[in-house]
Amino acid sequence: MNFRSIAAVAGVAGVAVSLAACSSSPSTSGSTEPTDTLTIATTSNNQAPMEAVIEAYEKKTGVEVNLTVADTSQFQTTIRTQLSSGTAPDVFTVWAGGGNPGAINVLQGAGYLADLSDREWVDTVDEGTAETLQIDGKTYGLPSKLDAVGTIYNVGTLDELGLEVPTTYTELLAYCTDVKAAGKVAFALGIQTDWVTQLIPYALVASTVYADAPDFDAKLADGSETFAGSGWGDAFDKYLEMNEAGCFNADPLGTDVTAAYNLVNSGEAVGVVQVLASYPQIASTAPEGTEFGFFALPGDDSGTTSIARGIGVSFAVNETAKNKANALDFIDWLTTPEATNVWFGTAPGLPALTNTEVELDTVMQTAADIIAAGNTAPMPDQGWPNAKPQSALFIGTQQLFSGQSDVDGVLRSMDEAFSN
Repeated sequence: MNFRSIAAVAGVAGVAVSLAACSSSPSTSGSTEPTDTLTIATTSNNQAPMEAVIEAYEKKTGVEVNLTVADTSQFQTTIRTQLSSGTAPDVFTVWAGGGNPGAINVLQGAGYLADLSDREWVDTVDEGTAETLQIDGKTYGLPSKLDAVGTIYNVGTLDELGLEVPTTYTELLAYCTDVKAAGKVAFALGIQTDWVTQLIPYALVASTVYADAPDFDAKLADGSETFAGSGWGDAFDKYLEMNEAGCFNADPLGTDVTAAYNLVNSGEAVGVVQVLASYPQIASTAPEGTEFGFFALPGDDSGTTSIARGIGVSFAVNETAKNKANALDFIDWLTTPEATNVWFGTAPGLPALTNTEVELDTVMQTAADIIAAGNTAPMPDQGWPNAKPQSALFIGTQQLFSGQSDVDGVLRSMDEAFSN
């Protein structure tokens, strides 16, 4: 396996706008003849399991695989640029729905993705989320796992403080006060990394929006609802209230996601609100023997908290792949027991294919139990039509924390982005 980090191709991201502006839909369907190579690109939080399955695939097939890895934000910019310029890899990470620049609805809008509807594994995708991988009934992505948003916490640090996890929003504020009084941080927050800005709102709207209106995204789409005047306002108000209550570390705007993980692993912070997909990366950099737990972030005082749940990162095949036969073979091989054991043995997770069984650790089992109990809400952006509302959320949240905007302004910008 040959490996490149994004540093080797970072120059591509700088020309994203100009290339995208003159791009056109692919005119060919790629090479269907087997070759002896394959190119793959993914994000840094999937690097370890991807390297492991690639090694096993190379041994099995003799195909030489070239892997490129980038952080999430840069990957989402780079992959669209590469697709529009004809330099994209054969297989690459995508996201369900349409809520970010690397999402299926966004990329397939330009015809960049191969139709995977005839693959044998399609009917085994988790029913509650399969539609977020589809456009007009056609499937364009293989999900690597289910994902959810909640608090990943250091069990040893919480035990040291002698505290219990909060189960209501009122308890949450008291919890923050107690943790801060003990000289620690309740929730590490690194919103210098733009995509982190969405996580606490996504966790809170599971209670403030979707608990009473599970079809909220559909109502956004038909114009009968807006972000302004909805429970999204309550969620952002609570986001700011948590900040004022000392729930977060000093200077979240000057803290990136890696620094936030380090606060948890060092014991300076108890936990971090994150997607389950980030858990393997957090755990891999923790001191040996560190034990982690998981709890839903309560957004109200009902005592029953749901978690935002959806498809995690998925994998697509480039419609014009130079090694398309190998790409399809690799995608299919990822669904086999051999590949599943390698992937989940390297990075804990919740399988998105219903015929897959893996052993779950405490974090994943807790999340699985919440999902099994039906205490879930949609992953908001997976129901949005394009990446603009998410971008407005990123910018708006950073402006909230810098005092450059208010909640009404953020919601107004999200509504404008959604309608456009």
